[in-house]
Amino acid sequence: MIAESRGPLATARCVLCTVAGTVGSVARLPGGSGMSTEFLGSESSHGFAVERRRVLQMIGLGAIGSAVVPAHAAEAAGPVADLVLHSGRVWTGRSHQRRVEGVAVLGQRIVAVGSNRDVLRWAGARTRVIDLRGAFVAPGFRDQHTHLLNQADSDASAEVYRPRWDGHDEEVAFEGRRAVGQRHINIFNQGRTPVDESRHGEVTEALKNSILRMQDEAAKQGVTTVVEAGLTDLRVVDALFQLAEEGRLKVRHLVRVRWGGIERAAALGWRTGFGNAWVKILGVKMYADGWLGPRTCALRRQYNDDPYGWSLPHGVLFLAQERANADVARAQQLGFNITAHAIGDLGVQTMLNAYDRAGVTRRDRWCLEHVQVAGDDLLDRMARRGVIGSIQLSFPTSDHWFASKALGERRTRRESYRWDTMLKRGVPLAGGTDFNIEVLDPLWGLQRSVTRREFDGSPTGGFLPREDVTVDDGLRLITADCAFASFEEHERGRIEVGKYADLVVLRENLLTLPRDHIAAATRLLTITNGKITFEGEVAYPPGLP
Repeated sequence: MIAESRGPLATARCVLCTVAGTVGSVARLPGGSGMSTEFLGSESSHGFAVERRRVLQMIGLGAIGSAVVPAHAAEAAGPVADLVLHSGRVWTGRSHQRRVEGVAVLGQRIVAVGSNRDVLRWAGARTRVIDLRGAFVAPGFRDQHTHLLNQADSDASAEVYRPRWDGHDEEVAFEGRRAVGQRHINIFNQGRTPVDESRHGEVTEALKNSILRMQDEAAKQGVTTVVEAGLTDLRVVDALFQLAEEGRLKVRHLVRVRWGGIERAAALGWRTGFGNAWVKILGVKMYADGWLGPRTCALRRQYNDDPYGWSLPHGVLFLAQERANADVARAQQLGFNITAHAIGDLGVQTMLNAYDRAGVTRRDRWCLEHVQVAGDDLLDRMARRGVIGSIQLSFPTSDHWFASKALGERRTRRESYRWDTMLKRGVPLAGGTDFNIEVLDPLWGLQRSVTRREFDGSPTGGFLPREDVTVDDGLRLITADCAFASFEEHERGRIEVGKYADLVVLRENLLTLPRDHIAAATRLLTITNGKITFEGEVAYPPGLP
């Protein structure tokens, strides 16, 4: 449970020394002393005023008292934060950090990170002050690969139109799958389906409401930013911009347009980076091959089996090399960051060849989605060029039952689901769920990536256990590394002064929690752009509203 104080009482709590048990939300500083009142006139008030001025300038509010500073931010004494979290355990995103107990937020930005003393001095009469009571704070979770908007579009269409295909690969149940929709199987889909332009601009309330429902679910999981991996219906972006203008978004959306919509998107003036603090165009997504489960991802060496009778020994390569080269060149010409679905090593190789031909460099941060089968030669090429592997942390355990059948034991051990090897060989990575194929919960994937086991404990000993990642690395994969993959590392992804306040608060400390309990961690608060977007169990101290 966490506790809070509000309004005028927050001022009183900053002035009066605390009496144990009187106000549950008042923090105690190290050594057991009462709360510091330095900002109210002690010998350190001048130093804090200087620091406050520096931070305000850093976050773009300019000189104290300027017209762009909120009225309460110009109070002479200096405490200006809108929100202060204290008495917690804060993981900033840095491996080696001093102990951090709290965070202060002004507007959309973080203005203080440090001890209780550091953050509480920013509290004022209008500040919402929350005692975390030891709760764990991390940067807001990010999901680098979702189909959240396609799902919302599909749900809205079901209400208004006859059922139609939303551009996502067709899904069917096959051998051993727990349910329909666990993985894509269509062997002919090459991601080139044209966008339904006749409906562009037709933004319905059903669509907007569907987006709001989906983002509510994401916010409950601590998610602050999602990447839409291949949007087909461009009117969804119009809906997002409308919702942003109305102040109704809770989750930030970075959109990758599916290849079939790239020309239309370019005609609308969209490029990588187009948008605002809530909605941005990230780039374009192509498809190189299929999936491992149905034996349609493209492999350099043939499959170990053919359970569905496809008679496709190497799977399906949707993009021949010349076409891949041409498509990459066109996307580059139009100003789009590029990613490509590439699961098999032949698909990965084909896209890397196209990227090389286009002269990709680390500055471009082009990506490959999934990269589930790849030898050392391909990983080294990715590392040299800075090509980012957008990986799905839960896939190894979801796929363990068929991977060895498809690839054979030797190739499975040496060349598949190599998350830890990729990190050690210098391949930049970013983590995602691939919702609505997997669960919309980053901690679901985090637990499975650090244990390499399903929730029932299978397989015994874990699937390819040497490829597990540490909790610290796994958390970075769903925070700072995703921010880097989206060109946002200077603004988001870590808890640092000056960055946007994207935060998640959990009851349990993920760094010390048993690894097989991570997914069950309780989300208490989600904060995006300084705005509380989900609030779980908040206990108000006695006497407070």
